[in-house]
Amino acid sequence: MPDRAPRRARARLVVIAASCALAVGGCVGPLAPAPTPVHALDDMKTDVRSVDAFSSVSADGRLNIVMAAGALPSVEVDAPSNVAPLIVTEVSGSDLFISVAAPGYTSDSPATVRIAAPKLESVSLTNRATGTIEATSQSLSASVSRGSVLRGIGNVRQLSVTTLGNSDAQLGDLASETASISAAGGAKATLRVSKQLTGTADSGSIITLVVAPTAQSTSVESLYESMGGR
Repeated sequence: MPDRAPRRARARLVVIAASCALAVGGCVGPLAPAPTPVHALDDMKTDVRSVDAFSSVSADGRLNIVMAAGALPSVEVDAPSNVAPLIVTEVSGSDLFISVAAPGYTSDSPATVRIAAPKLESVSLTNRATGTIEATSQSLSASVSRGSVLRGIGNVRQLSVTTLGNSDAQLGDLASETASISAAGGAKATLRVSKQLTGTADSGSIITLVVAPTAQSTSVESLYESMGGR
């Protein structure tokens, strides 16, 4: 008759090893459900934020950002009363960062953040953010990604534009002397450049020129559409 003792010994060893693993790592239960986004109420409020000076704006999330020149830096959040506390506005160095805190919110229209600053030199929108900027500085760097849209008006001497991932830089009413463009992933850009345009765009992107600049790089020239002068 075969001896079963070694098998029982091995079984005990397996149980002991499993117990040690539980003692070290603890018991892992089911994952907690994701928090439910806040459903926006119908009441609107204007929340005035106190901020330090900034010259750059970065917005992440479903927000509407309105940017203009102003004598002093200011930030106002127009949102339902239960959504306003979720809108984060923080200044670090010269950068103003705007985002939506967890658990987020649901609404028919995004919260609006109104911004003023003596000088705005850089704006970045991502993750379906939309924005409008009135630019009067010497130079402006604009970046839109992940389905974001930026509209611009005014005048700058130098313009740098990056548009990625089905985003749209609608800058046909923002006049510039020179501009550089980087577009990829089905992105769009409309530009008004009088002197020189340089940059690159992949085959899925569309660059629209309101007026034809004096000089332009071949990598952009092969991909642009002209709307004619206006």
